[in-house]
Amino acid sequence: MRALLIAVASLALAVGSVGASGTSGPTVTKLTLDGVAFRPELALTSDSRSLGLMSRRRAPADGMLFVFPESTTGGFWMKNTLVPLTIVFFDADGKRVRRMSMVPCRDDPCPIYHSGRRYRFALELRASETRLARKLGPLGALRRLVRQAR
Repeated sequence: MRALLIAVASLALAVGSVGASGTSGPTVTKLTLDGVAFRPELALTSDSRSLGLMSRRRAPADGMLFVFPESTTGGFWMKNTLVPLTIVFFDADGKRVRRMSMVPCRDDPCPIYHSGRRYRFALELRASETRLARKLGPLGALRRLVRQAR
């Protein structure tokens, strides 16, 4: 019986740590967008950033926030993404760098969407999103996310 309890506790710990790392299932956090609380799903690892919102029939209500360990200029594409999206790029201080619309793509070559400037965060939102998305925060929470990013 004791061995069974230890096995169950170990499994629960393993499942909890996988979810917290962003490698399996959506990880969300409370942030602000233009001063209003929101809870985007997080893409903190290279694998989760590569997968993004591919194959989903609906984008999450508060979108998906891609967090990079370093500022980058890399582009995004919509290969195998089923729904149109708005992407908003933010610098390390949470200030908007660029906002653009992206359309689903099923056949190569798919267009690449570039920010045109360095950014640290990219927020994918539903295409119907009406929030201006000028400022992401708070800064302390953004810095904690960057420390978690791999």
